Amino acid sequence: VAMLTEAAAQGHMEAQIYLAAVYELGRGVAQDHGRAFELYRQAAQQGDALSQFNLGIMYRYGRGCEQSDERAAEWWTKAAEQGAAIAQYNLGEAYREGQGVPQSYERAVELYKLSEAQGHAKATTSLGVCYTNGWGFEVSYGEARRLFELAVARGETKAAPGYLQIINDFIQQDCPLLGQRVVLRGLTTATLIGTRGTAIDFGFSERNPTTGNWFTASG
Repeated sequence: VAMLTEAAAQGHMEAQIYLAAVYELGRGVAQDHGRAFELYRQAAQQGDALSQFNLGIMYRYGRGCEQSDERAAEWWTKAAEQGAAIAQYNLGEAYREGQGVPQSYERAVELYKLSEAQGHAKATTSLGVCYTNGWGFEVSYGEARRLFELAVARGETKAAPGYLQIINDFIQQDCPLLGQRVVLRGLTTATLIGTRGTAIDFGFSERNPTTGNWFTASG
């Protein structure tokens, strides 16, 4: 720790980053959020994206500093602009909730997309939530389900499985034909009457008790 402290005092960014984590977590030293905050600040000012993100976390929860959602968003913005997926996700959450920034589903979605494209599992879940609720998108249960499944595959096991169950329940309730074999009837083009296919949307329907085929009216 003594050597790291000396290097950090000389402005070595990597030493500042490592030492900040040591003090934040209390590994081998007494936990000191104030010292961790100062070291993250020094590294963040030198342009380290992860330190910028961590400084935002410190501001968000008031660790070693006065709590400030606005300052948290400022530092997450700097990190997000450098392409840090975790900062893009957190800043997206801030815009979705209007914490420290003006509430904007559209901006939240932009940031979630940037983060999700880098494989961030929580951003993948948040995009699915946006599709479920029509935040920044038109509602799409199919796309929401795809994203929740992808989030689970990426290891997001805290929220995504529950959302996946909810969206599957919605689909069963509101879209009983989705993915099912159907027979179309009532079409204006006579040649299509009786054509079989796979439902990609939902509407009024009934089932033939003899054949088991679903019927959907075209309008």
